[in-house]
Amino acid sequence: MAKRNEGEPMTAVLEESSDTRLPPFSLRELADSLDTPPGVKVEVIEGAIVMSPTPSKKHGAVVRRLDRQLIPQLPEDRVAEQNYSIEALEGEDFASPDLLIVPVAVEEEDGWLVDPDDVDCVVEVVSPSNHTNDTKVKPSLYARWRIPVHLVIDPRDGTTRVYWDPQGGEYRAHHDTEFGDEVVLPEPLKDVRIDTSVFPRYGT
Repeated sequence: MAKRNEGEPMTAVLEESSDTRLPPFSLRELADSLDTPPGVKVEVIEGAIVMSPTPSKKHGAVVRRLDRQLIPQLPEDRVAEQNYSIEALEGEDFASPDLLIVPVAVEEEDGWLVDPDDVDCVVEVVSPSNHTNDTKVKPSLYARWRIPVHLVIDPRDGTTRVYWDPQGGEYRAHHDTEFGDEVVLPEPLKDVRIDTSVFPRYGT
C-alpha cells in the first residue's frame, strides 16, 4: 500500500498476504526492481520503501561544491562517494545519503551496500519535498547505526548541523551554523573544514 503525506516522499508499506501461494519477497529486492524514472532515489527506511524525487539543480550544486572541498582534505585512504547505500545493522533497511565518506578499499568490493561500520560520515542535503526524512528520520537512523559524523545541509534556510558521538541510539552532540560560517568536522575527520558560503539557497 502506498501512502504520501503533504510535503513528504512517497512511501510503500507492504502488507503480508494470507495467500500462501505467493513467494516470499525481500524488501531490498523489491526496491531494486522498481521501475522508477531516472534520478528518483529508492530506500528502505523503517521497514517501508521510500521514493524521493529527482533532486533540484541547487541540491546537486551543494553536493558537488562540498565534494570538491573534501577531495584535497581527506586522508589518502578515504574517499567521498555519492552512489553508495548503507545497509542496516539488522533487517532490510538501507539508506542512500547524498554523500558519504568511506575507506578507499570499499571501491574494490562487489555489490552496492556498505557496512555502516565502514562509514566515517554521511551527508544529507535537505530537499523541500522530503525535509522530515532528512532532518528527523535520518539522524535517528544514522545514530542507531553508529555512524560517527552526520552532516545536514539545509538550503531552505541556509543552515547546517553537524551531529557526532552516537551513543544509545542517538547523537550526544551537535553544532549548528549558518551559510557563510566555516564548518569544522570532528573525529574521525578532525580539522576537515567546509566553506558553506559557496552553497546556494533555495528560492534565491
